[in-house]
Amino acid sequence: AYNDSPATWRSFCAIRSVNDFKPHVNVRPSFATPLEPVAPDGELKHGTIGEWISEFKADTFGKMISVDRRDLINDDLGAFDQAARSLGRAAMRRLADLVYSTLLGNAAGFFSEANRNLIDGTDSALSLHSLSMAIQAMRTQRDEEGNDLDIVPTTLVVPPQLAEQAKSVLESEFIQRVAEMPTGNSLRKAVSLEVEPRLSNADKFGSTASERHWYLFAAPSAMPLVVGFLHGKQEPTVEYFGLDSQPERLAVSWRVYFDFGSAFCDPRAAVRVVGE
Repeated sequence: AYNDSPATWRSFCAIRSVNDFKPHVNVRPSFATPLEPVAPDGELKHGTIGEWISEFKADTFGKMISVDRRDLINDDLGAFDQAARSLGRAAMRRLADLVYSTLLGNAAGFFSEANRNLIDGTDSALSLHSLSMAIQAMRTQRDEEGNDLDIVPTTLVVPPQLAEQAKSVLESEFIQRVAEMPTGNSLRKAVSLEVEPRLSNADKFGSTASERHWYLFAAPSAMPLVVGFLHGKQEPTVEYFGLDSQPERLAVSWRVYFDFGSAFCDPRAAVRVVGE
């Protein structure tokens, strides 16, 4: 049930393993100095390594449910057989909630004009033009010395309200144009599409959620965000306790717990478009 639950965050989050619940530093090296011709004597020149650093830590999330013996016996529909499955789905939902809470929270101005990964204003509604602008913004990211980083966008993430528009932009063979311009869709299948309802869930995420905002990400290896799991365990632990587990109670119980954390990493591998 956990594995069957949607996990759109896997399309853009790097996975890390942590050994404890202490704060951990995630480092993405950025080799700022390009390769140079090797001198006739074979000596290699020293380069410099810049770093994108973010801090994150894992925490424990859990829940427990109990079923009275009489209810268990009277359960003609077998609803309680699904208890463990429901806990597995709840674990995946909690993990996704944390990842998108991180994304929407935009801590430390991760999406900003200074990082060249925020597009706002007119013409920012999802369209062929605005998607082209977002792709261009990511592809033209450079390091402090002006070297191109060759970051390639791979995933467009939109709320359900923009799903049909996104499919139209990415899947249509032809886009209507004027003034004798070509009619072919130059961005057809340029990136993959993920639809995430949490992006517009204002009931849960408040004013940070929006039906208009959308995001463009590079592959997980570029580390736009990271998700850390304790000891690398990417599934929750679900345990069953029978009628003999507590002498004072005639009940069975299930409990689930899961250890994970999430954080931003490299702003150059992500673009946020505010929309209109």
